[in-house]
Amino acid sequence: MTQNYDLSIDNLYLIGLNWKTAPLKVRESFVFESDFVHERLKDIKEAFDIAEIMILSTCNRTEITAVSKHDPREFLIKYLAGYAKYETNQVKDYIYTKKSIDAVRHTFELSCGLDSQVIGETQILSQLKEAYRTTVVYNLSGAILNRIMRKAFTVAKIVRSQTNIQKGHLSIASLASHTADKIYGLNGKKVLIIGSGDMARLSAKYFFDKGSRIAYIANRRSETVDFAQNFNSSVVSLDDLKKLFKNVDIIVSCIYTPKPIIENIDTDKKLLIMDLSVPSSVSLLVKQNPNVTLFNIDDLKNTFEDSVSSKQTSIELSKKFIDEQLNLFIEENNALDYNKTIDTLRQYADRIRKVELKKFQKKYKTDGELLDAIDKLTHSILNKTLHEPTSKIRQFIKEPEGDMYVELIRRLFHVSIDKKPVNCFFSENPDDENN
Repeated sequence: MTQNYDLSIDNLYLIGLNWKTAPLKVRESFVFESDFVHERLKDIKEAFDIAEIMILSTCNRTEITAVSKHDPREFLIKYLAGYAKYETNQVKDYIYTKKSIDAVRHTFELSCGLDSQVIGETQILSQLKEAYRTTVVYNLSGAILNRIMRKAFTVAKIVRSQTNIQKGHLSIASLASHTADKIYGLNGKKVLIIGSGDMARLSAKYFFDKGSRIAYIANRRSETVDFAQNFNSSVVSLDDLKKLFKNVDIIVSCIYTPKPIIENIDTDKKLLIMDLSVPSSVSLLVKQNPNVTLFNIDDLKNTFEDSVSSKQTSIELSKKFIDEQLNLFIEENNALDYNKTIDTLRQYADRIRKVELKKFQKKYKTDGELLDAIDKLTHSILNKTLHEPTSKIRQFIKEPEGDMYVELIRRLFHVSIDKKPVNCFFSENPDDENN
């Protein structure tokens, strides 16, 4: 760790693409498989002078947030393009970039579900927490990302409790079931769910709640589908998919796969397929069968737009809360200057040293060489005493709870001007979904 760590948010950069800037066919090439995100993070950090980094990769967006003294956006765009096997000039129109306070605002809006296809959705907050968790676990975050994420979780909590942003449809799975019900009618329909993650779990719930029977749940490892018993569903292997097509009315696919696992369907009965996977898990070739109707995430666009218009009042109110918290964040970030804390702590200790030195001089009538020697001695003792604590303060920059530790030190030595409870500086646990 260098002696001085620049905590200015002017060093914050964000690049990405999402459902608004890039079609599904493009987005699916940019998905990072969760098991290998940490390797990609380390690759990027080592290839460029980046102090902190986080990747958020979902079905609707891929974003990289980085803290660096040097603008990394051109490098990150080139990296993303290479990862997705595109030339840089082919993807520039799809990619947005943000810097400093604009990147912070974007993250706050994201945590509240304002930048989602489904306005107010809560799944994005879980995904954001997972992205942050990965960064923390692999020691790739620092004071800036920790502060942004701590405040983002707080903003999300405020918006969810103070507005109606969560009313109505709150996930892609919910909108998919709503669309399927309007088109096909779900009551009594037999459904095959493909996948075992959060999207699959939610889809099973929403389709079941509308009267469907969740007949089958298919996954790579059948024994891992822990929610199947909730719907009395048969758990099957992906190898058995083709045998089931004629036995169901609806297929909902929510599985990560680099290429489609359903290429064609031979059926003489009506079959509705909702492909909620990114990359797509169902080939467009299935449309060659006139009995098959296929919807992917981008096909739900009209329903998403209805969601936005119905929540306009809540959106405006949410933005006001975000503005308030953004201003607080700027104030807090400026106040939580670790280098300033170290300087203030040294000044506090040195004032005491000088006062005691004067008392000693007055009491023992000391001056000249002896006083100079005592001055140097006490100054040396002070430096040696504070060396370890100040080194620890610099190390706290990399800790998710670093701000809380440093604030405790401030208060112990009466150099804090903050009146908030110390636990306000605690980074909320990303494992706690109720945060």
